[in-house]
Amino acid sequence: MPHARSAHRAPRGLLSRPPAQHLNPEPPAHEPRQTLQLLLTGLAALILTSIVVLVGFFVVAEERRGHGGGTSAAPPALSPSAISSRKADPEPLTRKEVFPSNEIRMVTGAAPYEVSVTHVDSDCSRATTGELDTLLLDHGCSQIVRAKMVAPYGDYQVTAGIFNLADDTGADEAASLAGQILETGRGGFTPIGSLGDFGDPSDLPLAQAGWQARGHFLLYCLISRPDGQLVTDDDPYARRITADMIDQYLADDIVAARSTKL
Repeated sequence: MPHARSAHRAPRGLLSRPPAQHLNPEPPAHEPRQTLQLLLTGLAALILTSIVVLVGFFVVAEERRGHGGGTSAAPPALSPSAISSRKADPEPLTRKEVFPSNEIRMVTGAAPYEVSVTHVDSDCSRATTGELDTLLLDHGCSQIVRAKMVAPYGDYQVTAGIFNLADDTGADEAASLAGQILETGRGGFTPIGSLGDFGDPSDLPLAQAGWQARGHFLLYCLISRPDGQLVTDDDPYARRITADMIDQYLADDIVAARSTKL
């Protein structure tokens, strides 16, 4: 809770009019004209500054949507009914659809996420362990499309992807229960590692996970530091990566685009 600001008041004596001998003498007759000129000059400068700021705002806003090849088109509007279930959306996800490039560029001209490995698996247990594996299986998980990448912030290691579930009810329930499973160590998401899959939740590296249901899909990312140390809840890089990967790229760019094609 922010601290309340106390009101600072000047002593009453300082608010009274000063003695007459300290008042300024009558200004010369030309001073009002000079004052008016200064006011007009300041007003013109303020208008010019406002125009520059406004133009800059629209330029930045136009560039916010770039990714992959650096495009800046606005994200398509999501059509929830089109992706409410695999029955409505029967086509499986593809590697080319989700990770078409070896770069994911969030803002045109900015440093990209460097994608090194991509995987498409029909066995969702390749990307989960323990009770999370069982939970996704119970909700008809048919595939996982994921990629390993290096973030442009602190060289953090990231695994991000999309689980394809049977319907949005199952995806919502999986998203709701995943937190309990991860917090109690009964299962988790796994990164793409050079040594293969992880069979036991206790073998998982120190990492921070993020996830979100969108239609019949469960989106997730797993973030670890290059030095192997714990990624804390207030880590600013992890927050930025989660927003980039889940909220913007996987949800607003990939899933929303898919929903408009159906």
